[in-house]
Amino acid sequence: GKECDPFEVYHQVIFTGRKHAALKVNLGVSIEDLVSGHLSTFEFDRMVCVDGERERQPERCQLQINISKGMRPGTQFIFECEGDELEGVIPSDVIVTLVLEAHTRFLCAGDDLATVLHLPLHRALSASPCSVLGVDGKTLRLQPPQGVPIQPGTLLKCAGEGLPLSQDPSMRGDLYVRFEVVWPSRLPLTPDSTTQLDSIFGGAAYDLPPSVHEGAEEASAGDTRECKEMEGAVETEFGEGDPDDRPLVCAQQ
Repeated sequence: GKECDPFEVYHQVIFTGRKHAALKVNLGVSIEDLVSGHLSTFEFDRMVCVDGERERQPERCQLQINISKGMRPGTQFIFECEGDELEGVIPSDVIVTLVLEAHTRFLCAGDDLATVLHLPLHRALSASPCSVLGVDGKTLRLQPPQGVPIQPGTLLKCAGEGLPLSQDPSMRGDLYVRFEVVWPSRLPLTPDSTTQLDSIFGGAAYDLPPSVHEGAEEASAGDTRECKEMEGAVETEFGEGDPDDRPLVCAQQ
Protein backbone atom coordinates (compact mmCIF):
# COMPACT_ATOMS: atom_id res chain seq x y z
CA GLY A 1 0.00 0.00 0.00
CA LYS A 2 0.96 3.67 0.05
CA GLU A 3 3.82 4.39 2.45
CA CYS A 4 2.89 6.64 5.34
CA ASP A 5 5.16 9.73 5.13
CA PRO A 6 5.74 10.96 8.73
CA PHE A 7 6.35 14.55 7.57
CA GLU A 8 3.09 14.53 5.59
CA VAL A 9 1.24 13.08 8.57
CA TYR A 10 2.77 15.74 10.85
CA HIS A 11 1.71 18.48 8.44
CA GLN A 12 -1.84 17.14 8.24
CA VAL A 13 -2.11 16.75 12.01
CA ILE A 14 -0.86 20.30 12.62
CA PHE A 15 -2.91 22.00 9.93
CA THR A 16 -6.02 19.84 9.73
CA GLY A 17 -6.01 17.75 12.91
CA ARG A 18 -8.16 15.16 11.16
CA LYS A 19 -7.73 11.51 10.31
CA HIS A 20 -10.01 9.40 8.17
CA ALA A 21 -12.16 6.87 10.06
CA ALA A 22 -10.48 3.51 10.51
CA LEU A 23 -11.17 0.74 8.00
CA LYS A 24 -12.22 -2.39 9.91
CA VAL A 25 -11.62 -5.88 8.50
CA ASN A 26 -12.49 -9.30 9.97
CA LEU A 27 -10.02 -12.10 9.25
CA GLY A 28 -11.24 -15.67 9.64
CA VAL A 29 -8.88 -18.08 11.39
CA SER A 30 -9.19 -21.79 12.03
CA ILE A 31 -8.60 -23.61 15.31
CA GLU A 32 -5.54 -25.17 13.67
CA ASP A 33 -4.16 -21.65 13.02
CA LEU A 34 -4.41 -20.88 16.74
CA VAL A 35 -2.72 -24.18 17.64
CA SER A 36 0.19 -24.17 15.18
CA GLY A 37 0.47 -20.55 14.07
CA HIS A 38 0.04 -19.32 10.51
CA LEU A 39 1.22 -16.56 8.19
CA SER A 40 -1.99 -15.24 6.66
CA THR A 41 -2.25 -13.07 3.55
CA PHE A 42 -5.57 -11.34 3.05
CA GLU A 43 -7.04 -8.86 0.59
CA PHE A 44 -9.30 -5.88 1.19
CA ASP A 45 -10.65 -2.90 -0.74
CA ARG A 46 -9.83 0.72 0.05
CA MET A 47 -10.45 4.08 -1.60
CA VAL A 48 -7.40 5.98 -2.87
CA CYS A 49 -7.01 9.52 -4.22
CA VAL A 50 -6.15 9.99 -7.91
CA ASP A 51 -5.86 12.85 -10.38
CA GLY A 52 -4.31 15.30 -7.97
CA GLU A 53 -6.39 13.92 -5.08
CA ARG A 54 -9.58 15.45 -6.48
CA GLU A 55 -11.08 12.04 -7.25
CA ARG A 56 -11.09 8.68 -5.52
CA GLN A 57 -11.27 5.16 -6.84
CA PRO A 58 -11.31 1.68 -5.26
CA GLU A 59 -8.08 -0.28 -4.98
CA ARG A 60 -7.50 -3.91 -4.05
CA CYS A 61 -4.76 -4.30 -1.45
CA GLN A 62 -2.94 -7.12 0.32
CA LEU A 63 -1.57 -7.33 3.84
CA GLN A 64 0.10 -10.11 5.81
CA ILE A 65 -0.49 -11.08 9.43
CA ASN A 66 1.63 -13.47 11.45
CA ILE A 67 -0.81 -15.43 13.61
CA SER A 68 1.24 -16.76 16.50
CA LYS A 69 0.49 -19.83 18.62
CA GLY A 70 -1.69 -18.90 21.55
CA MET A 71 -3.50 -16.00 19.92
CA ARG A 72 -7.24 -15.81 20.49
CA PRO A 73 -10.29 -14.69 18.50
CA GLY A 74 -10.76 -10.98 19.02
CA THR A 75 -7.04 -10.17 18.75
CA GLN A 76 -6.58 -6.97 16.73
CA PHE A 77 -3.81 -5.75 14.44
CA ILE A 78 -3.47 -2.09 13.43
CA PHE A 79 -1.87 -1.06 10.13
CA GLU A 80 -1.36 2.69 10.21
CA CYS A 81 -2.21 4.77 7.13
CA GLU A 82 -3.03 1.67 5.05
CA GLY A 83 -6.75 2.38 4.72
CA ASP A 84 -8.97 4.83 2.85
CA GLU A 85 -7.55 8.11 1.55
CA LEU A 86 -9.35 11.44 1.49
CA GLU A 87 -8.04 14.80 0.35
CA GLY A 88 -6.83 16.96 3.21
CA VAL A 89 -6.91 14.31 5.94
CA ILE A 90 -4.58 11.58 7.15
CA PRO A 91 -5.22 8.17 5.51
CA SER A 92 -7.12 5.84 7.78
CA ASP A 93 -5.70 2.93 9.71
CA VAL A 94 -6.70 -0.65 8.94
CA ILE A 95 -7.87 -2.55 12.02
CA VAL A 96 -7.91 -6.32 11.52
CA THR A 97 -9.80 -8.50 14.02
CA LEU A 98 -9.33 -12.27 14.20
CA VAL A 99 -12.65 -14.14 13.94
CA LEU A 100 -12.85 -17.88 14.64
CA GLU A 101 -14.23 -19.97 11.79
CA ALA A 102 -16.68 -22.78 12.49
CA HIS A 103 -15.01 -26.19 12.72
CA THR A 104 -16.47 -29.52 11.65
CA ARG A 105 -15.05 -31.45 14.63
CA PHE A 106 -14.10 -29.11 17.45
CA LEU A 107 -15.70 -26.45 19.61
CA CYS A 108 -13.57 -23.84 21.35
CA ALA A 109 -14.19 -22.66 24.93
CA GLY A 110 -11.41 -20.44 26.24
CA ASP A 111 -8.24 -22.54 26.39
CA ASP A 112 -10.15 -25.82 26.01
CA LEU A 113 -11.53 -27.74 23.05
CA ALA A 114 -14.44 -30.17 22.86
CA THR A 115 -15.34 -32.86 20.36
CA VAL A 116 -17.92 -35.64 20.03
CA LEU A 117 -17.11 -39.32 19.53
CA HIS A 118 -19.91 -41.63 18.38
CA LEU A 119 -19.67 -45.17 19.74
CA PRO A 120 -21.68 -48.23 18.67
CA LEU A 121 -23.80 -49.62 21.50
CA HIS A 122 -21.66 -52.74 21.98
CA ARG A 123 -18.50 -50.63 22.37
CA ALA A 124 -20.24 -48.39 24.88
CA LEU A 125 -21.45 -51.37 26.92
CA SER A 126 -18.02 -52.99 27.01
CA ALA A 127 -16.19 -49.68 27.67
CA SER A 128 -13.58 -50.76 25.14
CA PRO A 129 -10.50 -48.60 24.54
CA CYS A 130 -10.98 -46.21 21.63
CA SER A 131 -9.16 -43.35 19.95
CA VAL A 132 -9.86 -39.86 18.69
CA LEU A 133 -7.91 -37.56 16.40
CA GLY A 134 -6.53 -34.49 18.16
CA VAL A 135 -6.55 -30.99 16.70
CA ASP A 136 -2.88 -31.33 15.75
CA GLY A 137 -3.47 -34.61 13.91
CA LYS A 138 -2.17 -36.82 16.71
CA THR A 139 -4.13 -39.97 17.56
CA LEU A 140 -5.19 -39.96 21.21
CA ARG A 141 -5.95 -43.27 22.93
CA LEU A 142 -8.91 -43.16 25.31
CA GLN A 143 -9.36 -45.68 28.10
CA PRO A 144 -12.74 -45.42 29.84
CA PRO A 145 -13.04 -46.98 33.33
CA GLN A 146 -13.11 -50.75 32.95
CA GLY A 147 -16.36 -52.54 33.67
CA VAL A 148 -18.40 -49.33 33.63
CA PRO A 149 -20.64 -48.91 30.55
CA ILE A 150 -20.23 -45.55 28.86
CA GLN A 151 -23.31 -43.43 29.36
CA PRO A 152 -24.43 -41.03 26.61
CA GLY A 153 -22.92 -37.64 27.35
CA THR A 154 -19.99 -38.95 29.40
CA LEU A 155 -16.89 -36.77 29.11
CA LEU A 156 -13.26 -37.85 28.98
CA LYS A 157 -10.61 -35.20 29.52
CA CYS A 158 -7.38 -35.34 27.53
CA ALA A 159 -5.07 -33.05 29.48
CA GLY A 160 -2.83 -30.74 27.47
CA GLU A 161 -4.54 -31.34 24.11
CA GLY A 162 -6.41 -28.03 23.85
CA LEU A 163 -5.26 -24.60 22.65
CA PRO A 164 -1.84 -23.13 23.49
CA LEU A 165 -2.14 -20.71 26.40
CA SER A 166 -1.88 -17.02 25.52
CA GLN A 167 0.53 -16.27 28.36
CA ASP A 168 2.66 -19.37 27.72
CA PRO A 169 2.19 -21.06 24.31
CA SER A 170 4.32 -24.01 25.45
CA MET A 171 1.42 -24.98 27.73
CA ARG A 172 -1.98 -26.05 26.44
CA GLY A 173 -5.55 -26.33 27.65
CA ASP A 174 -7.51 -29.58 27.65
CA LEU A 175 -9.57 -31.52 25.12
CA TYR A 176 -12.93 -32.86 26.28
CA VAL A 177 -14.34 -35.84 24.39
CA ARG A 178 -18.09 -36.33 24.75
CA PHE A 179 -19.41 -39.80 23.98
CA GLU A 180 -22.64 -40.28 22.08
CA VAL A 181 -23.98 -43.83 21.86
CA VAL A 182 -25.26 -45.04 18.50
CA TRP A 183 -28.16 -47.43 18.99
CA PRO A 184 -28.79 -50.14 16.38
CA SER A 185 -31.95 -49.85 14.34
CA ARG A 186 -32.58 -53.59 14.77
CA LEU A 187 -31.41 -56.34 17.13
CA PRO A 188 -31.71 -59.86 15.68
CA LEU A 189 -32.10 -61.46 19.11
CA THR A 190 -32.93 -65.11 19.61
CA PRO A 191 -34.50 -66.49 22.80
CA ASP A 192 -31.05 -67.73 23.87
CA SER A 193 -29.35 -64.38 23.28
CA THR A 194 -32.16 -62.62 25.14
CA THR A 195 -31.56 -64.93 28.09
CA GLN A 196 -27.84 -64.16 27.94
CA LEU A 197 -28.56 -60.43 28.00
CA ASP A 198 -30.82 -60.88 31.01
CA SER A 199 -28.03 -62.80 32.72
CA ILE A 200 -25.40 -60.16 31.90
CA PHE A 201 -27.52 -57.30 33.18
CA GLY A 202 -28.50 -59.17 36.32
CA GLY A 203 -32.23 -59.51 35.89
CA ALA A 204 -34.73 -62.10 34.79
CA ALA A 205 -36.99 -61.51 31.82
CA TYR A 206 -39.54 -58.88 32.77
CA ASP A 207 -43.17 -59.04 31.83
CA LEU A 208 -46.23 -57.04 32.74
CA PRO A 209 -48.72 -58.55 35.20
CA PRO A 210 -51.69 -60.28 33.53
CA SER A 211 -54.04 -57.55 34.74
CA VAL A 212 -52.13 -54.97 32.69
CA HIS A 213 -52.45 -57.02 29.51
CA GLU A 214 -56.24 -57.05 29.72
CA GLY A 215 -57.69 -54.41 27.41
CA ALA A 216 -54.23 -53.33 26.18
CA GLU A 217 -53.95 -51.95 22.64
CA GLU A 218 -51.03 -52.10 20.23
CA ALA A 219 -49.25 -48.85 19.38
CA SER A 220 -50.11 -47.49 15.97
CA ALA A 221 -48.14 -45.25 13.61
CA GLY A 222 -50.13 -42.30 14.90
CA ASP A 223 -49.07 -43.08 18.47
CA THR A 224 -45.44 -43.17 17.35
CA ARG A 225 -45.79 -39.77 15.69
CA GLU A 226 -47.28 -38.33 18.87
CA CYS A 227 -44.34 -39.72 20.85
CA LYS A 228 -41.93 -37.98 18.47
CA GLU A 229 -43.82 -34.71 18.85
CA MET A 230 -43.63 -35.02 22.63
CA GLU A 231 -39.93 -35.79 22.42
CA GLY A 232 -39.40 -32.64 20.37
CA ALA A 233 -41.41 -30.58 22.84
CA VAL A 234 -39.30 -31.87 25.74
CA GLU A 235 -36.07 -31.02 23.92
CA THR A 236 -37.40 -27.55 23.12
CA GLU A 237 -38.39 -26.95 26.73
CA PHE A 238 -35.40 -28.42 28.53
CA GLY A 239 -32.68 -28.71 25.85
CA GLU A 240 -30.23 -31.55 25.65
CA GLY A 241 -28.33 -30.68 28.81
CA ASP A 242 -25.16 -28.75 29.46
CA PRO A 243 -22.01 -30.84 28.81
CA ASP A 244 -20.42 -29.09 31.82
CA ASP A 245 -22.99 -30.79 34.06
CA ARG A 246 -21.98 -34.23 32.84
CA PRO A 247 -19.63 -36.50 34.85
CA LEU A 248 -15.92 -36.08 34.22
CA VAL A 249 -13.43 -38.93 34.15
CA CYS A 250 -9.74 -38.79 33.39
CA ALA A 251 -8.37 -40.21 30.17
CA GLN A 252 -5.39 -42.53 30.37
CA GLN A 253 -3.25 -41.88 27.33
